[in-house]
Amino acid sequence: MKKFTCFVVGLLILSSFTAISLGQKAGVQQQIAGKILSIQKKFLEPSIIKTDINEEKFIELRFSETNGYLRLEDKPLLPLYRETINLAFGTKITDISCVIKNTNTIKLQTKILPTPRDLIIGMQDYEPEYIMDETVYNSADAYPNYWFDYFTGGGLDENGEHATFLTIRMFPARYSPTTDTIEYAENIDLKVTYEEPVESPFPELATYDLVIIAPSIFSDELQPLITHKERFQLKTTLKTVEDIYNEYSGVDKPEQIKYFIKDALDTWNMKYVLLVGGLNSKIYGKPKDDPNQGTQDWHIPVRYTNLRDPGGTYDPGFISDLYYADIYDSEGNFSSWDSDRNGERDGFFAAWKQFINPPKDYLDLYPDLYLGRLACRDEKEVANAVTKIIDYERLKHKTNWYEKIVGIGGDSHDDSGTNYNEGEIACDYVFENYMTEFTPTKLYASYKDEKPDYVPSPENIVREITAGCGHLLFEGHGNPLSWNTHWPGIFNWGNTPGGIDSYEFSELKNGNMLPICVIGGCHNSQFNVSFLATLRVEGIPNPYFDNKMWTYGVPIEECFAWNLVSLTKGGTIASLGNTGLGYGAVGDHGDQDGDGIDLPDTLEAVGGYQIANFYKTMDEGKEFLGECWGGSLKKYLDTYPGMDDQTDCKTIEQWPILGDPSLYIGGYQEDGKARPKIIEKYPILTWLFDLPVFQKIIEKL
Repeated sequence: MKKFTCFVVGLLILSSFTAISLGQKAGVQQQIAGKILSIQKKFLEPSIIKTDINEEKFIELRFSETNGYLRLEDKPLLPLYRETINLAFGTKITDISCVIKNTNTIKLQTKILPTPRDLIIGMQDYEPEYIMDETVYNSADAYPNYWFDYFTGGGLDENGEHATFLTIRMFPARYSPTTDTIEYAENIDLKVTYEEPVESPFPELATYDLVIIAPSIFSDELQPLITHKERFQLKTTLKTVEDIYNEYSGVDKPEQIKYFIKDALDTWNMKYVLLVGGLNSKIYGKPKDDPNQGTQDWHIPVRYTNLRDPGGTYDPGFISDLYYADIYDSEGNFSSWDSDRNGERDGFFAAWKQFINPPKDYLDLYPDLYLGRLACRDEKEVANAVTKIIDYERLKHKTNWYEKIVGIGGDSHDDSGTNYNEGEIACDYVFENYMTEFTPTKLYASYKDEKPDYVPSPENIVREITAGCGHLLFEGHGNPLSWNTHWPGIFNWGNTPGGIDSYEFSELKNGNMLPICVIGGCHNSQFNVSFLATLRVEGIPNPYFDNKMWTYGVPIEECFAWNLVSLTKGGTIASLGNTGLGYGAVGDHGDQDGDGIDLPDTLEAVGGYQIANFYKTMDEGKEFLGECWGGSLKKYLDTYPGMDDQTDCKTIEQWPILGDPSLYIGGYQEDGKARPKIIEKYPILTWLFDLPVFQKIIEKL
């Protein structure tokens, strides 16, 4: 991010990244100079809202013309106006000028409310904290010390086209805490000068739609998937990691793979990348070779971040497959994930830590393609995953089981004052606003007395998944082993609805009735676990045990989310969840996301907002799983720029698709031909319908 004060007029803006390119076109195209964009906003005098938090009096500011808030924890919660503009991919912002007109000063009676800390949605209990950052609240300096800032990014837009995104934020009020005054502007006028590229760096026609990356030992098992994708007009190719390592250079193997993906994108302009391979053993695999990577015991290596969570509970690095999808920055340069503001590389990827200099790498974060991973350990798991994808996509699912969505939630946080059941609110919001064509089944903790057969207990969850559903949403707490929630108002892990853990997945008998599953919770998608690395027996030393696995010594072979996908007789077709500690917002502090509707903050920030945007993108008509994932990330970053706040950055980085990003949601109806009802009833006979001789018989009939 670059920030400007209003007196800096015509400041030349330099890129934060050096160009590192394998492709022949990206990053070197000629620019057309001199285009100008004007943004003018008028603001009326703000409203002052009194609020009491923990018996302490604060105020909140509201402007009718703003559409969001500056949410930096412990710092004043201030309104802002935000606008994201799509520009041609590779556009360079060269000049910004700002004019402030008619400023006024207002004396306040008490302090402006600090932004509450987002709460970890893991296996710990925290009450909301409102802490005043002394460096701000004990100063007379204006906060923020600028009237506007801006962010740029490069990625896929709402139509799946490559674009550069410019997000402008205006701050009509600046706060001086020790003098208890705000200065607000009636008018803020911006003029942006930019250069567009002469031509797109990508070929007009895509050579491939889907690129699969896998070790050569999986090639035979993946061939049926390639044939299947080609049959449904997705041009597909396989590239082995052995060939990538031989043909591409980089500081480590994850970077070699990323350079191949960049070269393929420059040359083939594909939209989907499927990584096939996780750890190479369920018994023991070294999860992490060094702070940046897991490679030695991995079929497809993983990139670890070096983002250090604020607070006492933190992840010592977490997996981010987004690394492989974020190929370019806003100007078309290679997004290395290892460069500070000056473009220098220090060997630590995706670093963001307090009290170090420089404190963070500057990441783009917008995906330039849709990426997912089948975290398979062996050929058997690959064959099973391929079979599930083919069987799912072959049929257009217009049956009773598919038209059901199951939502599972309870009371996630002790939010005294609002007392929301956050998990239930999230499920209801998705049901009522985005998945309206589906019949909801609710397993809610608040049904404890009214409907005990519909609380989030193991037996109830198993029953509803086994009955079949097209979509499945968990919203609560988790770890790589399990998911759970709280009874309303009872935040005691000795008394819960029970949730479900991986050992109970063997009871799932939903066969080919496979849902797309979204999981709100911590570490449910932490796919670097293995049996010995998670096993701890009191008094018996285990040299393989790793306490960073977050299972508290209970052994598991695979994480919650991937275990659901890898089941052979049921489970899910794909799962999305966090690889690290997830976060939730509490209370209600105005319209945080700026859509004109004031909702509980759990729906408008961090994990809950990300999940809601996934279903919103699906409701907008996106048909492929990766499009919904990418749309969710873009909506989030347009609202909460990832380089402004650690928690927002982490929320985006740690949310992979464990599944096929090119999955056609709900399945195809091949060639517009209706299938015999017996095929719908007995999907195992699909192979018979696909035989050419059978197709000829159907055509004659």
